Amino acid sequence: MKENSEQIIDKSLKLAVCFFIASAGLWLLAAAFFAYIASAKLTDPFFLSSFELFTYGKIKLAQANAFVYGWGGNSIFAVTLWVVARLAQAEARGKVLLLFAGSIWNLAITFGLLGILDGHMTPHEMLEMPVEVWPALFLSYGIIATLIIVVHRSRRIKDTIAPQWFLLASLLWFPMLFLIAWNGLEIDAARGTVQSVLSMWFGQNVIWLWLTPVALGSAYYIIPAILGRPIDKYYLAVFGFWCIASLAPWSVVHHLEGGPVPMWIPAIGTVMSIAMIFPIAVASTNFHATAFQDINKVWNSLPLRFVIFGTLSYTVSSYIGVVFSLPAVAKITQFSIINEFHFNQRVYGFFSMIIFGMVYHMLPRITGKEIAKSAKSFHFWTSAFGVLVLLLAYLIGGLTHGVLAQQPSLDWASSVISSVKPYFLITEFAFIILAFSQLVFVINVWKAIIPSPFELLNKLSLIKKGAT
Repeated sequence: MKENSEQIIDKSLKLAVCFFIASAGLWLLAAAFFAYIASAKLTDPFFLSSFELFTYGKIKLAQANAFVYGWGGNSIFAVTLWVVARLAQAEARGKVLLLFAGSIWNLAITFGLLGILDGHMTPHEMLEMPVEVWPALFLSYGIIATLIIVVHRSRRIKDTIAPQWFLLASLLWFPMLFLIAWNGLEIDAARGTVQSVLSMWFGQNVIWLWLTPVALGSAYYIIPAILGRPIDKYYLAVFGFWCIASLAPWSVVHHLEGGPVPMWIPAIGTVMSIAMIFPIAVASTNFHATAFQDINKVWNSLPLRFVIFGTLSYTVSSYIGVVFSLPAVAKITQFSIINEFHFNQRVYGFFSMIIFGMVYHMLPRITGKEIAKSAKSFHFWTSAFGVLVLLLAYLIGGLTHGVLAQQPSLDWASSVISSVKPYFLITEFAFIILAFSQLVFVINVWKAIIPSPFELLNKLSLIKKGAT
């Protein structure tokens, strides 16, 4: 039977995409392990206290870096490569180089996390891994990004659409962010509070300009692909894209409210955060107006169910973020655990849920193996429950923390800490649920990627029969 063009493309992508997805899954489990230890230490400071490697500060940084660069980076490579190749109708180029660069990326992250756990880290947000690993990370990223762009450049249809804008922009924005931050923090280090501003700016924009566009681009691809209808009010997508490109880099500085920086910096951040209402509204209109036209099809498609959960999470929590950027609110929440709500909403509730949906959509087409519906459904419900519990605990706990911390008459230990501790217990429970959910995801993925022993035996027997 003759293969069609999409099957030929998927065959050329199979090895590289499966490598990145499998690697992403392992890093997801590592991040879940670190997340549980960090949450457990908030309720029991003596948990694993006899091991110097497992102090809270090290574990917390290891979790964030494993999640963003390990899980996030590998899944970005897999999704971007597959979607770009599919839309370009072009086969993958440089498969060996892709695997080589991917191996360097993962080895560099491994050494970087070991460096963090050993205490050799930098003080810069999302750049905490030792300086020695970053050249290897940057080089491997450059090779992978270049090969993806080569695939895009060989496209048959010259016009581009929203998934390509977001995915390719994300691919280019990350090295730009890194070079700006690395120059101002390490090569030609800025003075005074400029370093703090630059460090925070990079750490927040890794989420906004690297992870977020990939999730949005994936949603723009998968929703019409599964529903079989174009994005509703698609003409707004280009406006939303340029709003994120122009507003997001500056909206993040509202986090400096109350810090030792000139007042105009967080003021700009507040204005830009309020203006982010426009791209949030555009994404919500495009995705949900399209999806809710056929809600039964959304519900019956588990990949799409993951994606719509992620887009709803993006919409609701982004509006919450706009409210929290207002100076009157920020003064209460700025130094509370509400920041954990923002981070976990982006990486768990939004980015990861959409990537889960994309992986479940991609893998059967690449490997030819369908993942059991019951396994995907179990993964969805445990993920959704864990995410909702985690975010509600951080949201309510953060507001409680912020309000009580403003009362100087209260005893810190007996009033503030004791009031927040129950929410830490809830987050510990949520991370256990999420870890179990992510283990199910990794098992689902690896079962689809790695042939079963019986399948290998059948193939060998067929080869022997053909030879005789």
